[in-house]
Amino acid sequence: MKMIWAALSLLGLALLVLNVWGTMRIWRSGLYERGQLRAQTALIWIVPGSVLAVLYVLKGDRPSKSVGDPTATNSSVPNANVNVGAGGIGAP
Repeated sequence: MKMIWAALSLLGLALLVLNVWGTMRIWRSGLYERGQLRAQTALIWIVPGSVLAVLYVLKGDRPSKSVGDPTATNSSVPNANVNVGAGGIGAP
């Protein structure tokens, strides 16, 4: 019986830490208005495990580690390697 309580306590502590981390990520993201921030924060703390869904949505809010225009090196974008303004060479 002590093992079950220990496991539940560990799970609760992990969820608490994840909720705190998720709340901090939401408020730092800058993606939402204050009302939306409050609603998402309430959702995280009221519905157990909902922080996983919110963090999944927020995973794309971080800027990529690449510097500059992402289309400049993306070969799947047409005209990605065109140097506009380089002596009249390039796309109009």
